[in-house]
Amino acid sequence: MDEVIAAAMAANAHTFIRQLPDGYETKVRRRHKLSTIRNADVIAVVTGGSIRLRLCTHRIDLIDMNGHYARLAKLQRQFSSVDQEQSVESRLSSAARSSAGRKSAARSSPASFASPLPVHTTAKPLSYPPPSFSRLLSLNSPEWKQGIMGSLSAIAFGTIQPLYALTIGSMIAAFYVPNHAEMQARIERYALIFSSLCLASITLNVCQHYNFAYMGESLTRRIRLKMLEKILTFEAAWFDEEQNSSAALCCRLSNEASMVKSLVADRVSLLIQTTSSVTTAMVIGLIVAWKLALVMIAVQPLTILCFYTRKVILSTITSNFVKAQNQSTQIAAEAVYNHRIVTSFGSIAKVLEIFDEAQDEPRKEARKKSWLAGVGIGSAQGLTFMCWALDFWFGGTLVNRGEISAGDVFKTFLFW
Repeated sequence: MDEVIAAAMAANAHTFIRQLPDGYETKVRRRHKLSTIRNADVIAVVTGGSIRLRLCTHRIDLIDMNGHYARLAKLQRQFSSVDQEQSVESRLSSAARSSAGRKSAARSSPASFASPLPVHTTAKPLSYPPPSFSRLLSLNSPEWKQGIMGSLSAIAFGTIQPLYALTIGSMIAAFYVPNHAEMQARIERYALIFSSLCLASITLNVCQHYNFAYMGESLTRRIRLKMLEKILTFEAAWFDEEQNSSAALCCRLSNEASMVKSLVADRVSLLIQTTSSVTTAMVIGLIVAWKLALVMIAVQPLTILCFYTRKVILSTITSNFVKAQNQSTQIAAEAVYNHRIVTSFGSIAKVLEIFDEAQDEPRKEARKKSWLAGVGIGSAQGLTFMCWALDFWFGGTLVNRGEISAGDVFKTFLFW
């Protein structure tokens, strides 16, 4: 009994139990159907926490159709009829299956005939439309003004990087001018161009990210509201599943909506900016030194493949750590939310053990993949340097032939 009292005090239930009629000796009984008490001599109906004044029998109380006992009896008859209908349907379905079995057996015998049974087709599973990027953009349609301003700013900001490469390549060539006065004049001109590009970069970058961030935050708020409205329509049994706990749902509302924001706002901004930058660089590179530009364009897919390989390897390594972190966060949130139960049962050490086991498997996998990641990232980086060496070798060959200047090599190389 001392352990029971200690557990009740730890769960803050000691005061409530002491207020019961018999304290810790109070008997807790089960409820039964009304058929259990219908033959009793006296029936007491409890309403509002107190016993009704009129004590009666089953038949006498049913005369008062508006009484509490009569309403309870009526509800029980309704539920009993529903249960009977369900049992009848189950018996009919089993009889249909047995008849179908007899029909198939009779079909194998030439002397027996059976009447055909109606064929019940099963309902097809619901098919949902595949995820559509245009649907996400349609959710951002109220912010079309910010989308236009952000796209124009991204296009303008994408042209700054090729212009910067062109300017720095020209400035390097200016140091080889034999006339000191002309060298100083060129350097002053290029310094003024760099200052102008700096101011333009700050203005365009702020305008670009502000507009796309405004779109992303509006989309995040809209998606979270839709997700929460849909979650609140689910039945109570859905929340009893482990993957649908309160901590997991809060984590999904936080992470998945933010993921959509990065998909629509950040990636669209980066895609527009990169497209503008690559297009401008290709045009200027073909104008300055078209032979060297063609060679660099030919090896550019290999450089992109190396960059993508490094990114995939790094993301694969960190995926297990992210999964372990989410699972550990869910365990910690459940333990904190139910800290009274954990404390009353003395399960603190067990919760810490489960928390540590959730990170054990990803830790082992990370040790294996770290070796593969080192080899893969090193090979990709080495292949990138080989592409750069090829570009410089071919550019030096063209300079040696006198087709282009050294400044043109730097300009074209800095474009990429």
